[in-house]
Amino acid sequence: MSAGGARLALVGRRLEHNENLGLGYLASALEHAGFRAERHYVNDALELERALTAISDHPPAVVGLSLADGGSALLPLALGEALHRSGYSGHVTAGGQFATLARDWLLERHPWLDSVVRFAGEGPLVEIVRRSLAGRSVEGTAGVTTREGDGEPADVLTPLSLRPLRDELPEILGHKAAHIAASRGCLGRCQYCGPAALHTLERREGVRAGLAKEALTRSGVGGVRRREIDAVSDEMAELWHERGVRYFYFVDEHLLPYEEPEALDYLRRWKQALRERELGAFGIGTMLRADRVTPAVARAFADLGLVRVFVGLELATPEEGQRFGRRPPGERDLALLGELADLGVVTVSNLMLVNPYSTPETIARGIDLLERVPRGVFEATRMMVYHGTRLHRTLLEAGRLIGNPLRYGYTFADPRVERFAEIFMRLRAEAFWDYSVAFRTHDAFLAVSLARRLRAERVDPRLVTRIERARARVNRVYVDAYRRALDLALSGGGFAEAAPLVRALRPQVGEIEAELAAVEAELGCRRPFAPMRAAATSVVSFVLAAACAREAAGPSVAPTELAADTAEAPAAPAGPEVVADASVPSEELSYPDAADTSTAPANVCSSVERERLVQDALRVVRARDACFSGNVSLGEPPSASLGLGSLAGPGRLCRVRERSDPQKVGQALAGRAARCTESDGTTLTFGVSGKGQTDAQAAANAVARCAVMGMSPAVRIVLDAQGRVQRVDGGLPEQAKCIRRVLAGLRFPCLASFEVCPEHVIIE
Repeated sequence: MSAGGARLALVGRRLEHNENLGLGYLASALEHAGFRAERHYVNDALELERALTAISDHPPAVVGLSLADGGSALLPLALGEALHRSGYSGHVTAGGQFATLARDWLLERHPWLDSVVRFAGEGPLVEIVRRSLAGRSVEGTAGVTTREGDGEPADVLTPLSLRPLRDELPEILGHKAAHIAASRGCLGRCQYCGPAALHTLERREGVRAGLAKEALTRSGVGGVRRREIDAVSDEMAELWHERGVRYFYFVDEHLLPYEEPEALDYLRRWKQALRERELGAFGIGTMLRADRVTPAVARAFADLGLVRVFVGLELATPEEGQRFGRRPPGERDLALLGELADLGVVTVSNLMLVNPYSTPETIARGIDLLERVPRGVFEATRMMVYHGTRLHRTLLEAGRLIGNPLRYGYTFADPRVERFAEIFMRLRAEAFWDYSVAFRTHDAFLAVSLARRLRAERVDPRLVTRIERARARVNRVYVDAYRRALDLALSGGGFAEAAPLVRALRPQVGEIEAELAAVEAELGCRRPFAPMRAAATSVVSFVLAAACAREAAGPSVAPTELAADTAEAPAAPAGPEVVADASVPSEELSYPDAADTSTAPANVCSSVERERLVQDALRVVRARDACFSGNVSLGEPPSASLGLGSLAGPGRLCRVRERSDPQKVGQALAGRAARCTESDGTTLTFGVSGKGQTDAQAAANAVARCAVMGMSPAVRIVLDAQGRVQRVDGGLPEQAKCIRRVLAGLRFPCLASFEVCPEHVIIE
């Protein structure tokens, strides 16, 4: 295969109303080197299935997985696993912040992963492609880690000069929006911050390459590296004139220089550069640190075009600030939120209300801080633990870490805080929703703010008043809810006892959502630009509850009783086992008979023998359960696991009924264990796409037409014994009505044998 004709696949997540800028930069670097890259975005199981089919049908030389964080890594890694099982023989590499920090764990956990790119991936990925096409090993490539080690140091000194190769752009108010990076890095070293850990490693990489620390500092390595203003302005001008972009979102940690004189000079030169390039009206969104923005800087930035800013409050108390290396906000920082609002700039702030060292007192002071937020909206969150950070190491040494690098959790010393954390999670998941009412309020504010910037004469001032009332009410509801949650936790209540609080909050949130929907309708956008919407809500968010087995066997169950099932129970802990780089996650233990891949397998199945074993097992499975869809492993003894990848929306299988019990499928295969292995020495495993998959695909396709704005309440579609829709419980009225209409006359008999329970996914 010639270099010019080489096909390469780049895989990553792209949330609704967002871009994946990292894949854009990689695609641009590959194109400049003469290679053709195809991008595959995997936000759900349906997109994963499409990507698997496309890559398998036309196998590229290299597959690159974008792993920015643990949450976004799940589906790309699942695709890598599926490609391996389907026989893909090309080179698979991974890159991104998470991949760099957890590279040893990834390479040990996934034997099919050939390499990991450290830090900026544009140059190393091109070299991986060249070597792969030439049949050469990538070991020793600068910036590339394999099982032999880190190889040559990465080039951390050369600044990025490429522009990203962009595909489809999101829209807001009928105009295009685009993400831009004007800088890389951050001067902060917060203990919980993944980028801070990455920047520390980047400096060490430079030192390993023999570079002086002074040279690294001058170049911004381990700190902030800024592009030239002319380069940023050229990119904005091209997007404004040629792509119709009117909203530019800068993904920088802190876009401006830290000191006021430098920041004002930067904004002055930026404004002049854009004027010379004849840009008309536009809006800018970005992230800023409140302690680094003065009133003068705020006024100058608003004059340039700032309409939206994410302001991190982060921590509430001086004690927390000292522990985690981030100063808590003072009254001057809070006042900035009001000043920005007066300038027409909408703000959203976050406060990590729950952290590993929280006490009832710090939580109470955090709630008090939220109550003092004068303008804009806020979201309270739980501090996440990212692999490779100082917080990760501290909790690991203390024996308080649970989970693995993809998703860590931690224990609390105070049971009162543990109970509050349970209630807090339930409120966010079941009362405020994943695409929260606060974020939806902020997105509506953003639409109005940008509309005023682009065409002020078309914005009714009464809309601003209505959204401001909704904003104030949202903030009051949040503060009151968290205070009541803390009181409940202090009195001994936990997850289960929070049910009345959740029920009391839902009507209040529903009224605010209804008002926001009316405002959005007046803005003329049925589905407004919503960059805060989480991955879980980019598809239909509801529950398929096939309750026929229960209802056929006994009396009817009221909808309210249906809602109070296992989905209401606290999630089981991730387990006592803590995964460091050298250990194996507990979920890998589901394949106890996996061979040691460090030595050559002794008895590999021939293609003919494998096909015979698979077809023989398929006949048994289909005779036992025609609905079964999932995976079968022909170990000793054989086993099966249930899975329906075509179900839309977040969910997990639970309370499997008699007919689709995977244990019964495994028992039916007794005596059919394979005496040979896969080519990598693992147990012979294959997928089964039964009638359950067909039913799930049909249901997903039908209800996808009923998606609504925001994170609506969970919908339960109850089927009778023949798989016909008996009733639709929950959801918004228009959504339930639509689902009844699109499912009328359809039957899903195989969905009557299990239930899909909601999986609470909170994007921090």
